[in-house]
Amino acid sequence: MRLEKIENNHYILHGKIKEMSDYEDLKVILEHLRKDKPQESIQEVIFKIPNAKDINSHIIGHWLKLARKNNFRFHLYIGNTRLYELCYQLGLNNFFEIIDDRVDTYL
Repeated sequence: MRLEKIENNHYILHGKIKEMSDYEDLKVILEHLRKDKPQESIQEVIFKIPNAKDINSHIIGHWLKLARKNNFRFHLYIGNTRLYELCYQLGLNNFFEIIDDRVDTYL
């Protein structure tokens, strides 16, 4: 995975998101976001995921923990049909905002 920072809490995740190093990188980023503004009761991050077909289960688990226990909000702009549908099948849309970012939706 290659990580591209757009703004303070807005990132693009390029490539496969499957390695444990990807989990570690994302965990560090989210911990920094949480520590930068500990006074805020709701924190949020935007991840644009243009081409990944799946996401490491450790990453999903960590995101779920932050969403449920720390009121962290995730906005996922997903460009791959398989990953978009998988998120709904797993019920992740109940915890994260899942946005269809496929090119064909704009045509």
